[in-house]
Amino acid sequence: MKEEQSIDTIKTKQSLDTNENVSDINDEQENITRITNQSIRKDINVNIFLLICVIGVSLAILLEIINVQNRSAVYKDNVANRRSYWVYSAYSDVENKNGLLKHVHLVLERLGYEKSTNKTPWTLLWSHDYPFRVLYPNLHRLKTYQKVNHYPGTGFITNKVDLATSNSKYIPRAFKIPKNKKEFLEYAAENRDAVFLEKHNQHRGVYLKNVTEIDLSSGESFVQEYVQKPFLVDGHKFDIGVYVVLTSVDPLRVYWYKGDVLFRYCPAKYYPFDPNNLDKYVVGDDYLPTWEVPSLAHPYTALGFSMKEAFDHYASSKGKNTTQMWLDVQEAITEVFLKKEHHIISALQNYPSQDNFFEMMRFDLMVDEDLRVYLLEANMSPNLSSSHYPPNQLLYEQVLFNLFSLVGLATYTSDGNEDQGSRSMIASQKNIAVYSAECSSTCRDSCEVSTVCRLCRHCMSPKLRSSVLNAYRENLGKGDFRRLFPPIMKPKQNVVSKTKNLTEINRLQYLWYQGKCNTDITWCV
Repeated sequence: MKEEQSIDTIKTKQSLDTNENVSDINDEQENITRITNQSIRKDINVNIFLLICVIGVSLAILLEIINVQNRSAVYKDNVANRRSYWVYSAYSDVENKNGLLKHVHLVLERLGYEKSTNKTPWTLLWSHDYPFRVLYPNLHRLKTYQKVNHYPGTGFITNKVDLATSNSKYIPRAFKIPKNKKEFLEYAAENRDAVFLEKHNQHRGVYLKNVTEIDLSSGESFVQEYVQKPFLVDGHKFDIGVYVVLTSVDPLRVYWYKGDVLFRYCPAKYYPFDPNNLDKYVVGDDYLPTWEVPSLAHPYTALGFSMKEAFDHYASSKGKNTTQMWLDVQEAITEVFLKKEHHIISALQNYPSQDNFFEMMRFDLMVDEDLRVYLLEANMSPNLSSSHYPPNQLLYEQVLFNLFSLVGLATYTSDGNEDQGSRSMIASQKNIAVYSAECSSTCRDSCEVSTVCRLCRHCMSPKLRSSVLNAYRENLGKGDFRRLFPPIMKPKQNVVSKTKNLTEINRLQYLWYQGKCNTDITWCV
């Protein structure tokens, strides 16, 4: 019995030991499983983390590639549309920024322009020479934002012979030689006290001669009557240089720079007169400047007046009133453009748009002892270098800055990015609307009731609308420029008689300015 119990005890103990061993094995296997699962989860987490990192890095790289491409595209756009200019001359050193066009380069750079070449998408071509023969292939397919500082056809104004032989009370009588030899000899016989200047066709010399001394067969010169009694300042004869800008033809718009004019005095006193001494009556490169004329030095240098104001002060001290003189100066220049406009219109037929062109000239005039005005010549590319006379720097740079502002080159929207929204931001229909009473009543049902009706929105032609929008923009940027044509106006004036000899589109533009003047006096000048 005891042996059986002993055996059972032993079996029970063995069974417990076996169960304990199994339990230990199970615990160990559970531990191994738990550790394995933890390891697997850890590995999975690590892999997920690494995957996220890889994805993040990949996205970052992808975004950077996109940003680089975008920056590159923006850079290319900026380069392509950056306001740039180039200069041209067949003979002169115009590329040198300290040379002939020093102040042109300087003012443009101050306005944010970059000097470039014709091979880039330029905004402005500044040509010292007449560019339309040599550069025609480049200039007959211009983009809307590109500007050129000359108008085709203006040679009919700036050519000495063509201007001098124009029929005008402001231009001394002139004759082409030998073409008008007979007329010249008849005129000389009828005006025996007249004296004549012989001028070379190519601007190469001016000589005062008796009729018998003039070569009537050379074909290289013309003769012009000489104004014998000029007004003098401290005994010196002088000429007056007025800066003038043409911004449009058909319709015609012309401005003059009122900020100052260029007075140039002969270095030698006029009397006693000697026709062999050109310094007495011909203004050359070495002229006497305003600040060296005794009576003008103090008001110009010490008091800071302009050349024009210094001269007006001197004339007033001599009992002269210059008001009418300056009105005659404006009329004399305006008359030239009205007479020559048709030549420019004809020349423009070879180009897609006239809006690509503008022209700045300097008109040289003189006055006699009664302050009667005489127009002598117009310079296509007036001197803009102050190397000879440094004090002229301010005049040249102010003229240029006001010029670029007038023609829209000094605005933020004058580059290749300019779109219709940008242009409308500056000028839109509400800015050019005029004659509200007529347009809302008599012109409402018919555009033929009166000429004024042609200025109403529903009657205005696209060409005229585009032109007056440009005129509005010019008025915003005109600075110290003032209109020559259309001329000074008065509110509510009757302009029928003033416009009867004008072309139809010039008459309509004149009426438009009158409409603006009627509601805003600042538009009258």
